[in-house]
Amino acid sequence: MILILSTTHDDDTNVVMEHLANMGESCIRINDVDLFNGTTKIYYKISSPTSLTVENKLFGGVDLSQVRVVWYRKWGNFNKYKDLLDQNISNEMFQYLHSEYYGILKTILYFLNDKKWINHHSKINRLNKIEMLTIANNIGLKIPSTVIANNFDTEKKDWITKAVNEGAVISHNQKKFPLMTVEYNNSTVSFFPSLFQQHIYKEYELRIFHLNGKNYPMAVFSQNDEQTSVDFRNYNQNKPNRFVPYQLPEDLNHKICQLMKACHMDTGSIDVIKGVDGEYYFLEINPSGQFRMTSYHCNYNLHYEMAKQLKKMNDE
Repeated sequence: MILILSTTHDDDTNVVMEHLANMGESCIRINDVDLFNGTTKIYYKISSPTSLTVENKLFGGVDLSQVRVVWYRKWGNFNKYKDLLDQNISNEMFQYLHSEYYGILKTILYFLNDKKWINHHSKINRLNKIEMLTIANNIGLKIPSTVIANNFDTEKKDWITKAVNEGAVISHNQKKFPLMTVEYNNSTVSFFPSLFQQHIYKEYELRIFHLNGKNYPMAVFSQNDEQTSVDFRNYNQNKPNRFVPYQLPEDLNHKICQLMKACHMDTGSIDVIKGVDGEYYFLEINPSGQFRMTSYHCNYNLHYEMAKQLKKMNDE
């Protein structure tokens, strides 16, 4: 049996599950929020042997000891579900529920620890952006000059700032503000410790989906639009970027595979910039990044490839 640990609105999970169904594979999905709101029921008993069963209206009751393969897709972002709580809840109670929620998720992961995994939870959860950049640099991939500081003088160079871990969407006065990569100007003001990187002026950028030792690259011509030139996720719906399949230089292709292996990642979305200086600059890996855009624009059929990999592991 294949288990997918995902979240409610992830379309990539939906499409992969459709392929698995067409292949006749037994597959169930547990969304993190469904444990939070009770849609999926859980019963864990410490005994000899310990047992864990889950139940919801889509797949009935399932003993998770039957699971052979786990795809750790997107799971456990408690902050996304804060709106489900009483808006008058105290910060202390929120922190307590946050701790309890992660305690339950860790219990489930512990039970599944010895299964076959696509992205084992213990490897993915321990890596952050700085560790990835350090490993990439040691492998020989070029990276932008990178600094973490709380009082930073740019020394007349062009710099950008971004999240040290994952970006977020902040709600304030009923409005949402996505925290993206932005340009940073010279400042002598002290602030919260932040990540800065030298602004690499790009010819184009690459989004590369990696699966089990193979890279699927796509070029994004985001520099042609001021709105997307710093961060292409600041999408211009009226004038979309151009996306095309891309062939990586052999050396870059090999080093990216080395990087994924060194980071113990079976799959992930990798961001690389092709600078106007002709160099390739590694930026980051998102282990649970969306790959629908790369698949559809480049005709890579990645959801089918993912389903094939899950089936192969389940059959072994």
